[in-house]
Amino acid sequence: MKDAMNGSLKFEAEFFRKNNNLTVLREKKIRSIQVRTVHLLLLLALALLAAVAISRAANFLLTCEALQVRSFRLRRSPVYARMQVAAILKRHGGNILAMDLKSLQAQLLQVPEVAGVSIRRVLPDAVEVDFTLRRPFYQHVVDGSCRLLDEAGLELGRSPQPPPGLVPLRGSAADVAAIAPFAPELRPLRREIEYAAWNEPRGIELKLLGVAEVFYPGEDDFARKIRRYFRIRDRLALGAPVRSVDLRIPGRIYFELDEQKRGNP
Repeated sequence: MKDAMNGSLKFEAEFFRKNNNLTVLREKKIRSIQVRTVHLLLLLALALLAAVAISRAANFLLTCEALQVRSFRLRRSPVYARMQVAAILKRHGGNILAMDLKSLQAQLLQVPEVAGVSIRRVLPDAVEVDFTLRRPFYQHVVDGSCRLLDEAGLELGRSPQPPPGLVPLRGSAADVAAIAPFAPELRPLRREIEYAAWNEPRGIELKLLGVAEVFYPGEDDFARKIRRYFRIRDRLALGAPVRSVDLRIPGRIYFELDEQKRGNP
């Protein structure tokens, strides 16, 4: 009987101990959840405060009068497309931090004279634009207007008074396109050329300043072939002035004489 009572007491004690442990664990979990909730609420409140502060700071920076673009500093500015570039820059401005530099760069690269452009902000209120320009190599007069073309035949602009040293072109737009690839051959002669034209089927036709003859130099070695002709010209006794010189076949020179002036001094 005594043993049964002892066993019953032990069972009850163990039951109450386990039950008390469960109660303690449950209370700890509740307190832990409460602490976590408080922490999360505090973190959320801090995040909201930070977001408000950032928003207000951003709004201040975007509306700050001191950060409004007041000038564009141009380096190596385009010569023939000044008005076009000025119109593009006029469309860009406002807050220097919000300015879309990639869009501005893309628009400036559409200007034929502009080969490359780099842009940077100069705080607080200036934007620096550094251009790499295409240079005119040819001039082509059409309807009284002088087109300025680069070595690839791309029109850079128009000018009533083209700069010196450009190669004058004659003929149609198709003729100009046919001549343009010969820029490397024409470069050594550019200041001596009166005009360049396209003569089918002979190809490129050159007239030099102060020289009566017209030259058909073929497709390469223009300067060397023409210099070779000049070395032997004074030894020629053809009986008439030379109208044209055909240098298209390597090692040979063919002449066309001006028969109307044969025998004239």
